[in-house]
Parts: sequence; C-alpha cells; structure tokens
Amino acid sequence: MIYRQSQNQVQCPNRYTMPYVVRPGDTLNSIATRFGTNLVGLLELNPTLRLRTLTEGMTLCVPRVPERPPCINGAYYIIREGESFYSLAQRYGLPLNLLLEANPEANPYDLKVGQEICIPNVPAGCPFGTVVTIAQGTRLSDILIGYNLSLNELRDSNPEFNFNVIVPGTELCIPPEAYQPCSQNSTEYVIKAGDSLGAVASANNMTASQLLIANPSLRPANFLIVGTRICIPRPAGNTNA
Repeated sequence: MIYRQSQNQVQCPNRYTMPYVVRPGDTLNSIATRFGTNLVGLLELNPTLRLRTLTEGMTLCVPRVPERPPCINGAYYIIREGESFYSLAQRYGLPLNLLLEANPEANPYDLKVGQEICIPNVPAGCPFGTVVTIAQGTRLSDILIGYNLSLNELRDSNPEFNFNVIVPGTELCIPPEAYQPCSQNSTEYVIKAGDSLGAVASANNMTASQLLIANPSLRPANFLIVGTRICIPRPAGNTNA
C-alpha cells in the first residue's frame, strides 16, 4: 500500500523551508540536489524519513527556493562560493541590516551558490566592477589577457563598446570575477613569459599556498597566463607604495 500524506498535514520547521510533494522517479538524492542541499540536510528537515520508504505523493520539507527580490536603486548580484551577507556588506561598505532588509526572503545562514540577491545603493554604470581607461596602443587581446576575460564577459559588461575600433581614453567596465584591485598591503605584479605559481612565490619568499590565498579569485593556471594581474603581499611592517 502506497503511503500518502496531504500537504496540509506537514508543518515545516521555519520560514526558510517549504513543503514538497514527492513525484514519480524522485529519490532523496535527486530532491536534495534540486533544492540545493545534501542527503544529511534533507534528513535533518525530515527526521521520520529514516523510518519510512520514500513514496509518490508523500510531502517533505525542503529548503525554500528564494524568489528574486525587488531591487530599486540597487543591482542584482549572484552569490559565489564562500560568500555571506556579512562578507558582502563589508566589501561594499553597507550596513548588514540594510542588506538583510533588501533580501527578506533569503536565508542569511544558507545562501546558495548562483542565488540572486539585491545589493542596495549601488551606483549605475559598472556595478561591482572596476572602471579602467584604455591606454594608447592597447589591443583587444591585451584587454582580454590582461584582465583574464572572455570576449562575452567583456561584451556583457560593456554593451556599447565597439570591439573593432579600440579608442585610447575609452573607459571600460571590468567585471569583478575577472579583476580585483590589490589592497594597500600588497603590490600588483603582471605575469610575464616564463612565470609560474611556484616561480613567482619563490621570488617573493612565499609558498605557493600563501600566494593563492592572497589571490583567491585566481586558479593556479592563471599564473601561467602572460598579462594576468596578481597581488603580492608586502612584508609585515612595510605598507609603502
């Protein structure tokens, strides 16, 4: 006999969860993946599942799928691995409460990679990115290699830019995934031919791990790409430019 349970009988634990009715072909793993959790997380929300077999029509509690919030005078931002409301508030100089109020449906303790949130009070033009000015003699390949960008990434951030005519003095928006300016406690270094992660680290009396930690958005292979900008931490006590 198939066990069926009406949705009204299930009381999910908090406002960050919601009922889900099991469909044909569902498994615990497939449901967990669909709602951005894992098997352990799903069992924590449904402790009695350990005593029952998953059946079509059964109602479970799953993480609530956040809806895209309204974002007037702000910009939408896609959550990346390791980010939190606290780290984003610090990065963009916002009060944490203001960021939470702009995203009332988001669970601040369980942000999902790929989830869209609203960052309030972000100036238009180049939200979250860095504006750079094209120098004399710059080619399209110089821009793409120098900032580790794909053509589509550059085009999406600069829809009005004519890629066939590179005009010196033109301002470009470099998206944050590709370029992050160095902090005042580090200096910028541009990868040259023959460089590698190990070679640059050794030349600066660092381990490869320390250099990767100082450049969290870069992969080891990026240190082989001529023109890539990286940050070299200054020795302790030396903060001069």
